[in-house]
Amino acid sequence: MIQPVYSNCLEAMRHARMPGAPPAPSESDFNNVLGSVAETDPAAAAATAPASTNTSSEPSAADSTPTLGDPNIEGFLGSYYERPAQGTAEASAAAASAEISYQPADGAPTIYSPDWAYGPDQIYMQALANQAGNAFAEHTGMDPALVTAQLPGIPTVQAQQQFDGWLALNNAQRLASGQPIDTAAYWSDPGPVTYKGVTYTSAQLGYCGPGQSSGPEPIFISRANQVGPDTYTVPGYQGTVKGIQPERYYSLQQLQQAGLQTGQPDTQYYPGSWSLSTNA
Repeated sequence: MIQPVYSNCLEAMRHARMPGAPPAPSESDFNNVLGSVAETDPAAAAATAPASTNTSSEPSAADSTPTLGDPNIEGFLGSYYERPAQGTAEASAAAASAEISYQPADGAPTIYSPDWAYGPDQIYMQALANQAGNAFAEHTGMDPALVTAQLPGIPTVQAQQQFDGWLALNNAQRLASGQPIDTAAYWSDPGPVTYKGVTYTSAQLGYCGPGQSSGPEPIFISRANQVGPDTYTVPGYQGTVKGIQPERYYSLQQLQQAGLQTGQPDTQYYPGSWSLSTNA
């Protein structure tokens, strides 16, 4: 049982957005990258301005819109293990892996501060890390408190805005370079971002609701994946692709067009989404 946990968890942890890293851009960082567009572009100014506080007692339009609910950790873990194992001999082992406790052991440390900029997916990443830690402790006899940690809560509003700002800017840079976006969830609507003279809407930047991932993460092909002239392996998949540039992100469809065999189990990482609630 321990091997499926490690092979899956360690791969997924490559996508983890650890607390405080990468640092979220400040307003001056945005101005440096965007050429001080906030001074001339109202849309960019709205993207970098602090969120306003509604002090009115009157109901606002947002009162009837979906808001962040709770994380569905069990559902995430079930789909995480089930997806790549469907129709394979490892399906039963993957199902057993999903049942390993994701809770921290008694005495496990708190490693997340509420003022750190991390995203909604971090709670799912820590759940996977705790599963790996609990499985390792059971296998080796190590104290599980040494290899698990408390699940992160929701960070402060300022930290949420910092994470959302970093993710939006990162995705604008991805789009400008012709790469697929990071599909991790935002805490809230980041607003439009202007990069190198092009303004991208929040939908283009991957926002589809508070705490909602926009789909599977693209696959990164590095120089380490090169196995021959213009030939690269694809992490998590059998076969090779040709005619691509390394050190870039690709969608699974793009890699299939480059020669990756179709019909293989889906081993892409799907960032976790939270439930939504609607205020009356």
